[in-house]
Amino acid sequence: MPSKKNIDNKFCADCGTPEPDWSTVNFGVIICKTCSGAHRKLQFNVKSVKMDINVWTPALQEIMITVGNKINAFWEARLENFKKPKPDASVDVRKEFIERKYKYRMFCKSSLSAFSGQEELDNELCRVASRADCLYQVMTLLFSGARFRETNPEVGMSALEIARHANIPSIMEIFHLNKDSDFTTQRPPPRYIPGNTAEAPSIPVHTRRDTDEDRKSGYLFKTGVGRKEFQRRYCRLENGTFSYSVDEKSPYVKNTIEGIDIQIIGESQPRPGNEHCFEMGVVSGRSYLFSAESAEEKQEWMYIIAKFLTPQVMWSYLSNFDLVGHLHKKEGSTSTDWRRLTFLLKGKKLSFFSAEKDCMEDLDLRKLTNSYVDNIGPDERQTVTEQTICLCFPDKSRLYLRSENKEHSDRWHTAIQNTLFDCGTSLENQPLTKENVPVIVNECIRFVEKNALKTEGVYRLAGVKSKVNQILQNLYHNAREVRLTLDEDYIVHDVTSALKQYFRELDDPLLTSDLYNQWVKNSASQDNASKIRKYAELVKELPEVNRNTLKELIIHLNDVSDNKQENKMETKNLAAVFGPTLMSGKNSVGGFGAANYEISVIGDLMLNYAAIFEVTQEEQNKLDAKRIFLARLSENQLLPPPPVKNDMHVTLYIGPKSENENIDVQISESMTTSELIQTLIDTNKINMPPSQVSVFEVICNGELERVFNPHEKILAEILSWDDGMRSDNYICIKSNYLEKKIEKYLTLVNASSQVTFCGKKKIKKAYFEVTGMDVKCYKDKKLDKPVYSSKVSDIVFYFGVEKKIKSSKFGFTFIDRKEDPVMLRAVLVDTEEDVYYWLGCLLNTKRQCTEGSNNNVRTVAPIPPTRTRSSLSRSRNQWS
Repeated sequence: MPSKKNIDNKFCADCGTPEPDWSTVNFGVIICKTCSGAHRKLQFNVKSVKMDINVWTPALQEIMITVGNKINAFWEARLENFKKPKPDASVDVRKEFIERKYKYRMFCKSSLSAFSGQEELDNELCRVASRADCLYQVMTLLFSGARFRETNPEVGMSALEIARHANIPSIMEIFHLNKDSDFTTQRPPPRYIPGNTAEAPSIPVHTRRDTDEDRKSGYLFKTGVGRKEFQRRYCRLENGTFSYSVDEKSPYVKNTIEGIDIQIIGESQPRPGNEHCFEMGVVSGRSYLFSAESAEEKQEWMYIIAKFLTPQVMWSYLSNFDLVGHLHKKEGSTSTDWRRLTFLLKGKKLSFFSAEKDCMEDLDLRKLTNSYVDNIGPDERQTVTEQTICLCFPDKSRLYLRSENKEHSDRWHTAIQNTLFDCGTSLENQPLTKENVPVIVNECIRFVEKNALKTEGVYRLAGVKSKVNQILQNLYHNAREVRLTLDEDYIVHDVTSALKQYFRELDDPLLTSDLYNQWVKNSASQDNASKIRKYAELVKELPEVNRNTLKELIIHLNDVSDNKQENKMETKNLAAVFGPTLMSGKNSVGGFGAANYEISVIGDLMLNYAAIFEVTQEEQNKLDAKRIFLARLSENQLLPPPPVKNDMHVTLYIGPKSENENIDVQISESMTTSELIQTLIDTNKINMPPSQVSVFEVICNGELERVFNPHEKILAEILSWDDGMRSDNYICIKSNYLEKKIEKYLTLVNASSQVTFCGKKKIKKAYFEVTGMDVKCYKDKKLDKPVYSSKVSDIVFYFGVEKKIKSSKFGFTFIDRKEDPVMLRAVLVDTEEDVYYWLGCLLNTKRQCTEGSNNNVRTVAPIPPTRTRSSLSRSRNQWS
């Protein structure tokens, strides 16, 4: 550990134990493990963590190397005749000394006495906050009560802002570590007898672990080596330790686990003969498996052990939790700001306490698109004992979690992954889109919009029951991985029947049983204005997921009704289908004779949806634009929506989006790529010649990208993105440095080889070839009937493959705009050079196509993505 370069850090700051490996970082001291436990037992704001170079920020390392235990000269300046604990001192002696030293600051030499008052102390902190060589002085001023958030009237900035402006990471870090500390208040010290701490009376402070509520004893069943058999053991939890012995009377303790060593505790799968199991993990990575005699007894043990891991603010969350433990957290792939926090997994909610917001924060795992274990960047070392979990959400945000060891990371990852699967028939437990609509509903609606708006009898005609059940089974298991496409496996009515059956099988109807009578009563009202107002009130009373789902569905049914000339399904027909489905469900809430009222409710919602759901003008404009697009789609006119008459302001990124350097540009409907580049150069927004810069379309959360053709109209492409794509796709400007790598392949007119092809069905080995103006894929080299064939001029190809395709990391992806413009196909190869080979041939063929075709690139291949990638994608970026 680099902090050991400081000779003062070779011994514990509180007891002198050699080679300490823990630290109370906000006090700036290196301490031993035993003293760390004493720090944690105080009712005081301390951050005691194990020293770990992979978790500590560079700024924190600098604090410990530059200052570290040298700060003891401040904390113990007036120690006088009060003796420090020895390395063999008891926990009580250590606790008493540490409380006097840090909580009551009895031994420190405060800087406040050297200044006329608080304002002068704050001003002095501002004066030295801009100097990296004044770190020690900054810390002594801070611990003396100087306020780093207080604005200095002379410079108009606080000490924190000054340090940030001067870019002094170490000073910013010590301020951040103490953002919740209060050194301005001097706590009155307890009475004590001067002399040896061992002879001094105990301080009458009652912490949470001193109460009878935090002690427990009783018999549990524990597995032995290899976890083959459970053995009955008498367990005790007291004085900050967990221990077990053969029985209650045995004088010998078989094992003792210190409370500070416990890192994780959670539910475990039942074993034959032992149903009520739970698991406890410690710092070393070892896990202990226990079983209680009842569910109540198990919950009691888990609750009281979890209190050792959690701050008091989390205790109210501990009933019936799934997993609790310590994790290091950071947000975003480029961040290095790891924070050690206590996380709690309960159902589909992952919670932690945010010191910045001074409240609990909840992560809704129903919106989790994926979680995977991955490395974070090329510069971070990741050993076999460390794993980093990446959580991906629909808004493209990513949360990274890291445990102390691989075993605990795997445990967390498995528990989080399990929330993605088998969500049952409760609407509250369904995986959700970012609009809080179940993914199952969203997927079925998108399918109908694409394939069946004009299909006669849509939603009225029934599908094949076995296929309907299979569709639902797949959706229930993992809705985010299912992509519904129209093929020989099932027809439109199979999917529409699956959606209806999904609503019928909900535990509680979409419009809820509790509100049923109010819905029905209101439908009979003769005052139309009053009826609409009451409907709007009832909609607001629905749970959020129910309300958003109902709104999405009603809008969709109106889209279906708009095509009544072709599909023969007007409002009254659709209301007749969905009335009982959405209101009675499987429980027949309304009983006999209630169907007419239920039909009336749905019909009213469809006819008055704008007023009832309070649709804004902006929302209405989006709905109108969407309907224009759907009309074109249903007529097989797969063109973007009509171009806007006015120019549009578009955000472009200079380089990858993750670097957050962007510019706003006004783009006209006729502006080409080459014109855009010249405009950016003329306005000094980029400083590169046109020959060295390219415009890229980036899709699939940064996993795939292509270079625009110089004559391609950018705005038309942007307008072709639907709402589901806009959050994932973007346009960026960057240099095209692969030109030389692919240049040697630009003369190829034919190419063929064995590849792995990802098409409609699955990933499989295939023989791929480009010949003439065609691209073809065969099952094998015998060149029988191709499984896929298209014109090169009809495809648009992207460098890269989606992360979820784990067969190879090399390949390219393409869209066949003529056959299916929303489905991605991929070609996987063995090496990166193979990618250049294929793209070179495709590019050369593209250049020979007609001028009117939508050429993919200028003369070179797109740049490989270097961003952290998501393994799930939506809308246009789908695998069927």
